[in-house]
Formats: sequence, C-alpha cells, structure tokens
Amino acid sequence: MNQFLKELIELNRIERKLKELEPVEANIKAPLIKLENKKRNLEDRLEKLEEEIKAIKVKKNKNELLIAELKDKLKDIEEKQAKVKSEKEFKALQIEEELAKEQIESANEEIARFEKIIEQKEEEKEEIKKELEKIEADITLTQVEVEKKLEVVENQKRELFKNKEELIQKMNPQIYRFYEKIKRWAGITAVVPVKKQACSGCNMKINDKVFSEVLKGEEIVTCPHCGRVLFVEEEEVSEK
Repeated sequence: MNQFLKELIELNRIERKLKELEPVEANIKAPLIKLENKKRNLEDRLEKLEEEIKAIKVKKNKNELLIAELKDKLKDIEEKQAKVKSEKEFKALQIEEELAKEQIESANEEIARFEKIIEQKEEEKEEIKKELEKIEADITLTQVEVEKKLEVVENQKRELFKNKEELIQKMNPQIYRFYEKIKRWAGITAVVPVKKQACSGCNMKINDKVFSEVLKGEEIVTCPHCGRVLFVEEEEVSEK
C-alpha cells in the first residue's frame, strides 16, 4: 500500500479514536453533572423560599401595624364615647368601634395564617438543607471516582495526540493539507473503507476502474461522488 495512503489511514484512525473518547468523557461526567444540577435546583428552591418567607413576613408586619393603629383608634373611640352628649353620636361611635374590632379580628386571622405558612416554608427549608448536605457528600465521593476515570481517558488522549503530532511531522505537507481540506467538510469520515464496492462515506457505488485502483493501493484515490479518500481493508483485499 502507498505510504502516503497508510499515513492518511493512520491519521484518520487516531482522530476517530479521539472523537470516540468524547462520549466516553461525557458518560463519565454524567453522574456528577446530574448531582450538581440537582444541587443547583435545590439551592434555587431554597433562595425562592427565602424570598417567599420575606414577602409573607412583610404582609404579616402590615397586619400587625394595622392592629396597632386600630387599637389606638379604639382608645380614641372610648375617649370620645365618654364625652358624647347625644345618643346619635354614641351609636355612630359604637358602629365605628365594632368595625374596628372586626378589622382587628380579621387581621389577627391573617397573621395566624401567615405564621402557619411561614412555619411550613421553614420546615421545607430545613428538609432542603438536609438534602443539600447529602448531595454535597455524594458530589465529593462521585468527584473522586470521576477524576480517576477521567485521568485514564486523559492519558489515552495524550498518547493519541502525541502519536498524531509525530505522524503529522513525518507526513508530506501537501498530503496533510489535502487531508485537512477534505476533513473540513467530512470530519472523521475524511478517509473511509470501500464496502461491497461502495464508498462507506456516501454509500454510492464506485465503478470497476476506480475500485481496481483502490484495491491496488498504489495511489491515493478519492471517491468520484463525494471526494473522500478511499481504501480497502486488509481482509477485503485478501478476499479479492
């Protein structure tokens, strides 16, 4: 087989292996990412709860202020009742007094309701904090495992990058530029084997003349349909 073709096949093989390691890395990181996302969601919920509690406390405080104002009003009504001279004035003050008392009762009910909601949200906060503690512990353990597995993958990548650089240094610059030009659009399928007399890149059948040239392996032959570099795997050559 032509030496230049051998180098192209080997370079493409290395780049395919590097590409294949990407999903491996993603799968290794997946459990950690899942835990970190869960942690973020819990932290967001905790922050939201804090805001909700703060807003409810503001409403509770408004009702407490209203009660204080109404109590002052009741004192004022009581003082006026002691000074009224007519029954009509007394009844008017009495109606005003009853209304203030109803408002106080309603405000107290609202305060009790707000306090219950705050209590529930505080309980939810504590549950989230406990869950966060557990997740943080899980993240620490998972991180150690992930780092160990990633180190193995990184070592493989370093070795492949080293082999790739060494190969590129040996290659004819024109051949390498030619390969890079195809790779820009074909990616890791820039160099593909012929299967059943068809380019495995575009799946188009190649004619006998081109197939014969590919079988010989004396020159770099490209697919007449898509332009990818073609080669025949050793076992197929043996069969032919």
